Amino acid sequence: MYPISDVPNEKKLEPVELARWLEERAERIRDRWLSDVKSRNGGWSPTVERLTIEFFDLFLHMLPHGLGPFKDQVEPIWVQAAELYGSMAATRGLAAGEVIEEFQILRDAVIRFLYAEPPVAGPLRISLRDLLRVNRFVDRGVTQASVGHTDALFFALIRGTGVSKGLTEENVAAVREQLDMIREELRQVERALGSR
Repeated sequence: MYPISDVPNEKKLEPVELARWLEERAERIRDRWLSDVKSRNGGWSPTVERLTIEFFDLFLHMLPHGLGPFKDQVEPIWVQAAELYGSMAATRGLAAGEVIEEFQILRDAVIRFLYAEPPVAGPLRISLRDLLRVNRFVDRGVTQASVGHTDALFFALIRGTGVSKGLTEENVAAVREQLDMIREELRQVERALGSR
């Protein structure tokens, strides 16, 4: 057995390769994430499912950018989206631990795919460095989802009872409007990065 640094013909995974690998599997990762989340929280309405899919697609579109050289440009948008997701979770009536768990399932899904379908062949299928990169970026989303959840509960308490009335049509419209603004901000960043 070789020490990690002495593995012959070790291929280092470039951030762009990891990004491409994630992009190619985004839909399957999303389906896995959604399936695991739904199995833990029963009784989803079609509206909640559609909104959740919109969020998951957005997160999985941002994740490859967040793991590469443009992390600094994408991370503020990731943070906004995660806070909005946490806020929506509070409106859905989830506890803080539940929204954290839902977001952490993304990490589980990505890591499972990394080991089942590694981006590189050889004895070192995925490096610790790459796993830590994924963990750090997902952890930032977990933290911000928790912040969004707490803020939503705080403002609900100030404005009324502090108890969620569920996702009303008005709530859904507000979340979709904010999602559209986040998507547009991401498109602007992608256009700017594409012109470099």
